[in-house]
Amino acid sequence: MRKFAFVVFDADNSILERFLLDKVTAPSGLGWKLKLTTLEGDVVDTITKVAQDKQTVKLTVNFLDRAYERYNILSQWLQKYSRVNEHIALEYDDGVRPRYVEGKVTEFSKAEKDEYSRLSCNVNFTPLTPFFVNVEREIKIILSNKGKSYPLKYPYCYGKRKVENNEIHNPYIAPVPVTVTIHGSVSNPRVSLVAEGAKEEYCSVSFKDVTLRDGQSIIINSARRKIYFDDGSGKLKEYSENTDPSEDTFLFSESGISRLSIEFSPSDTGYLTGSWRQYGL
Repeated sequence: MRKFAFVVFDADNSILERFLLDKVTAPSGLGWKLKLTTLEGDVVDTITKVAQDKQTVKLTVNFLDRAYERYNILSQWLQKYSRVNEHIALEYDDGVRPRYVEGKVTEFSKAEKDEYSRLSCNVNFTPLTPFFVNVEREIKIILSNKGKSYPLKYPYCYGKRKVENNEIHNPYIAPVPVTVTIHGSVSNPRVSLVAEGAKEEYCSVSFKDVTLRDGQSIIINSARRKIYFDDGSGKLKEYSENTDPSEDTFLFSESGISRLSIEFSPSDTGYLTGSWRQYGL
């Protein structure tokens, strides 16, 4: 059965809040459109760029019982996340798998109840991202006492210093954001991405002269373009300025197959967990 909800993501891209919507009718904007940039020729045009055209998602939310009260509850909840720095997403579950799109509710109309005491309200959701599947907790890299790595799904790398996780498959037409949490204890953590079959990494984030103790962690949230430090208390501190300026600041997995890796020293006892947003048309 088709379901819609508004959700709020935490700093590590796990779902923090979910507001399930009442009966939804007349949805639109759930498919996809492409924008093509071309060079026009006399006979054949040449495509120079392909990008996804984000479409406004429109819904009619029907409140049945305690209609005005339920409208006000949802309206007040949405207002909390209407500010510039707040993040909200629309969840669309078609019965196969849930998909998400981040953005803002830009219209929430209100009319009178009909003869059946039903209140029908039009909702416009302006997207800031493509629709995506939130691939959670797929990445886990640890280092054993013997120097072996144990990824969550596919253990294929064994080394005392460098550990690689399972593969990231990205079929989308553009890079997708990867979010990782580095858990202490780790000294001078450095995380990188390398394409399948390649030797050189194409993206890396490094923290020089940084040592995470047990209980401390660094979150690289590439989707939000934020880096946070947790000293163990659960309070997050902005940490982007502590990255090595000679390297990248965030992790984006290119189209195709990539592998994520982190460098551990033999004395490190920490580990890495991660996820990514799989954008799709």
